[in-house]
Amino acid sequence: MKEMNMKMALHVFADKSYSSFIFCHKHLPVVLAHFIMQLDNLPAGLSAMPSVIKVRGIILNSFLKIVSCKIPTSPEAEKEFIHVLEDIDEAHAEAELVKTLSVGILELKDHLSRHRRALLELKESSPQWSRIKLNESDIMPYEELAGIQEPLDFCNRCIVRYNFMSRMLLNLGNDAKRVGMVDLEVNLERIVRGAVDEARQICTDHYGDCPDVEFTISTDTKKIRFPFMTTTIRYIVVELMKNAFRATVDAHMKRNSCGIVTCDDMPPVKILVHMKKGINHACIRVSDEGLGMTQKQQEMAMAYSFTTVDKPAISLTNEGHVEHTEAVSPLAGYGYGLPMSRVYANCFGGDLAIKSMEGFGTRAYYHIQL
Repeated sequence: MKEMNMKMALHVFADKSYSSFIFCHKHLPVVLAHFIMQLDNLPAGLSAMPSVIKVRGIILNSFLKIVSCKIPTSPEAEKEFIHVLEDIDEAHAEAELVKTLSVGILELKDHLSRHRRALLELKESSPQWSRIKLNESDIMPYEELAGIQEPLDFCNRCIVRYNFMSRMLLNLGNDAKRVGMVDLEVNLERIVRGAVDEARQICTDHYGDCPDVEFTISTDTKKIRFPFMTTTIRYIVVELMKNAFRATVDAHMKRNSCGIVTCDDMPPVKILVHMKKGINHACIRVSDEGLGMTQKQQEMAMAYSFTTVDKPAISLTNEGHVEHTEAVSPLAGYGYGLPMSRVYANCFGGDLAIKSMEGFGTRAYYHIQL
């Protein structure tokens, strides 16, 4: 599927001569059909995992509801269609589709590693098996699941595209400054500062303090305005800031006499917001001095269910049940913050890139199509 064009979306949902109801009735089933086909063709047996089968069933049910709905050519049919979309939206939210797909990865990892785990248990049980060249880190390295990255990106693009189109329709109103989910005049600097404040509060709540933030605004105009979704920009910037704060605090953590973390002497997290007339993309750069990542960690930074925290937020028990780690850090742990941020960026014509210098720090570049 092609990336979503913001100008086309505004034309479809703002132009009264264009039926956004019929457009959604036609295109939403296509998106869901692509999603189902991709789920059926996920590699390495991922499509057979219980959580993935659960997602497939929910998406198939959504598909059938829409295609069974009358074409919305009358006010009554439009109301019925809206009711169907609201039911679907509620079902998708309850199922937490992105998180459930991530659980599917854990299930696959657990399934594929059973024989290695058995060999490791033999090795630990008797000296005669000591020659087995396995350790705990070899149970199922994330690199062996690298082939699922692109197919999962496609699945999540389907989720984002469906949510965007359906919620554009569900949120249509008479606001002159907004069309559906799209703000017609986004104030980029204000959004970034708001996202930073949110991430700063999360960091302070967890650690008791937060590193300083330095802002640089690079623009040739006082007004940074363009049509986009405030929620998308905010989600991505919060995610990048949480990562930068956690890396900085973990790398330079000091506690005062009361045992409380103090960030007074920590290097600041730096943010550059760049936007000028005539360019195709605005850019938000987040820089930290959190000692960076190893080459292996950088290669896996965008991998689903990969996290650098000691205790991931979700894991599987020996019986295969999903376990949520208690007192998990709100700054990290689920393993899909960065990959989903990149999917959001890509879906709307932008990009997200991570560059790290091991032993020094990391820079994240979020490009937004104007």
